[in-house]
Amino acid sequence: MDKNKSFFKIMMNDFRNRLRIPKRFVTSFKNSNKLLGRKFLTGPCGKTCLVEVKRTEEDDFVFCNGWEIFVKDHHLDDADLLVFKMDGFSGFDVTIFDPSACEKEEPSSEDDPSCEEINYGYDDDDDDTTDEEDNIQEVTSRKSSHGKQYQFHSPQPSKGRKKKKILVAKEDNKKRKCTPEENSCSYSNRRQVPEKEKMRVHQQASRHTSSVPCVLMKMKPTHVYNGQLKFPRAWAQEHMRQKSETITLRIPSTGRTWPASIRCRMEGLVIQSGWEDFVMDNRLDEFDVCVFELALGGKHNSIPVILDVHIYPVKNEIIGPL
Repeated sequence: MDKNKSFFKIMMNDFRNRLRIPKRFVTSFKNSNKLLGRKFLTGPCGKTCLVEVKRTEEDDFVFCNGWEIFVKDHHLDDADLLVFKMDGFSGFDVTIFDPSACEKEEPSSEDDPSCEEINYGYDDDDDDTTDEEDNIQEVTSRKSSHGKQYQFHSPQPSKGRKKKKILVAKEDNKKRKCTPEENSCSYSNRRQVPEKEKMRVHQQASRHTSSVPCVLMKMKPTHVYNGQLKFPRAWAQEHMRQKSETITLRIPSTGRTWPASIRCRMEGLVIQSGWEDFVMDNRLDEFDVCVFELALGGKHNSIPVILDVHIYPVKNEIIGPL
């Protein structure tokens, strides 16, 4: 399938500023224009950079505008070999080999001054509390109208798991500010929301009842501006198939649907391609709360997955520019 194709490139010449995508790879698509625009490049350790694919005057497709950051973050050198595997049309998973033909070990990004590190997922500390736990409702049993009981799950992280890292380039040693339209860094465009309003929305969402497995998640900047959302590991392992597949996101009140792709990664199941459209069309922002219901499909059957999404937004008057 087109969305799963791959290619490799050996780093040589002036690869640090831009990288040409093989012409044969480009021409293999019926509509190669889908390759153009902003794309996520995800490195071996989960570092994600937003780059742009542009068409040159020579009719070449090249990675640029962010590619130099990816090069720096992953310490790419001459003769390194990179394998790019498509992750839908939203981006590429990148595997890096050094000249010895072995996978390249990446140094920690903790001391890298060029990037801001935003972590979510599983901490390596002795403390089992994670950012992801702040995202979702504590375990709460609720009976549905059908009498069956389901729970909102918190994840049960195990010690020693790697954190998912998203790196944001800094400009002039300051955090870059951007608009939601840019989708290039993880900062909210919302005014400070009073704690009372956050609590009101959270409590309202917590009263949601369902006859199917569901999970409650508070939207963070990484969910809103980075084009992807990671499900709590424990909930996903219990209810979802542990594989990459195409799913449908649906708003029950209107019946409107969005196709999306789930990717099975080391850190868990991540919605990528299609999530950005869902966020923009529904005007999701930080501190909104979403309840995801597994309406169809899941771990115990082969039916295509449909996730019903119930959105609990903070009050409209709170929303506005900084």
